[in-house]
Amino acid sequence: MYRLFLKIFLWYWLTAWAMIAIVLLGSRLNAMKQVSSAPNMYATVAPIMAAEAAKAYESGGPEAFARFSRSNDHNSQRQLVLLDGSYKDVQSRPVSEDGLRAAHAAKEGQLLVLRGRIAAYKFVSSSGHPYILMLFLKSNLRQIGEILWGGGFVFTISLMLLVTLLCLGLAYHIASPIRSIQSTARRVAQGDLKARVPQSVSRRFDELAALAKDFDSMVSRLDSLIQTQKKLLNSVSHELRSPLARINISLALLRDRSTGDSEDLFQRLDRDVIRIDLLMGQLLTLSRLESGFSSGEREDLDFAQLVEEVAADANFEAQALGKSVSLQTNGSILLRRADPHALRSACENVIRNAVRFTRPGSDVQIILDVDRSAAEPLAVLSVRDDGPGVPEDSLQAIFQPFYRINGDGEAMGGNGLGLAIASEAIRLHRGTIRAANLRPNGLEIIIQLPFAYEAPSHMSELSKPAHSITV
Repeated sequence: MYRLFLKIFLWYWLTAWAMIAIVLLGSRLNAMKQVSSAPNMYATVAPIMAAEAAKAYESGGPEAFARFSRSNDHNSQRQLVLLDGSYKDVQSRPVSEDGLRAAHAAKEGQLLVLRGRIAAYKFVSSSGHPYILMLFLKSNLRQIGEILWGGGFVFTISLMLLVTLLCLGLAYHIASPIRSIQSTARRVAQGDLKARVPQSVSRRFDELAALAKDFDSMVSRLDSLIQTQKKLLNSVSHELRSPLARINISLALLRDRSTGDSEDLFQRLDRDVIRIDLLMGQLLTLSRLESGFSSGEREDLDFAQLVEEVAADANFEAQALGKSVSLQTNGSILLRRADPHALRSACENVIRNAVRFTRPGSDVQIILDVDRSAAEPLAVLSVRDDGPGVPEDSLQAIFQPFYRINGDGEAMGGNGLGLAIASEAIRLHRGTIRAANLRPNGLEIIIQLPFAYEAPSHMSELSKPAHSITV
């Protein structure tokens, strides 16, 4: 945003100064002014030099005036010219239009200066003949600087300060609300749908104020839609729990009254009911976490111990699939006022998801370490599998509810709620969760949580990869 501010400021500042320079140069260069006789030295010397020039010309002709001009002009940047009463050069040289303009404008006994580089003095010689003595100065950068600065230094400095302040104010007036809108957009992107653009921007009565109002309206609409979606999921989950319980009771009663031929049908019904009950439970958990509600009282929790317990259970289940889970910890890590059920659910979903996707005969690696480089110490949990990974454009989307990657086979099953629950549980504890593909294959889920302190480090290895076990 500061780059935009500098761009706006510099463009307006340079444009303003270019316009001022053009105006000043044009007015100074085209200006014709009379020079008074006192206290200006040039006005005092002009009559004396004019009389000597006329005397030299009348006594010796053009050659005598040329010698007089050379003797009085040792600077190649200046040139003396003497015009007669017909405004013709006594040496028969062509006179520029600006020179003729200054000569015609000059009055007798008056020194006139045009554009700061042409001086004309009209006089009558002692013999009674009219003449105009002219001095031509060749322009250069120094003279242009003198035109800009000379005679008005204080005015120029004041003008420069005024232009700079006005450009700074204008750039700030444009860039400041854009920065406020950008800051609010970042808060919304991080999940804060209550964020709004400051009222100072909305009260500007310009296009940026309209943009701020439209942005706030969009965020309000998104917040309303998301809240409606969450309420719907929560209500549906609650309403379906009671019918599911009654269906379970009905199945149990029917099983008692049925013959053995219907057992296969009852098993199918049991599996479907269990799947629906699991989905409803996950929806309720996700809805509770999104609302910021804990499952119970907060307490101090040894995160390393919780991860060890979850990893041990996951390893037991993985052994039956010809897979394994290994754990490496860095000592006890205490989390203040943590929700153990939410964190356990997060770890279980992430680790079991890795066990499910990793190849048979491979090992899911779990590493729990500490990062002290940040402003607040972080517990870093890394879960790595040896599976196919996910497309790069889905690394963020897999943490959204009901998001599933299209594909074939077992790896594409599930309802898409496990990682969403894990993401909300970690967010509830001021942590972050992200995914990254490994090379040549595999996926890594990284969880970071702020913690209070850690105990002396130790290493834990749950099992060796069980390559000999088959599914």
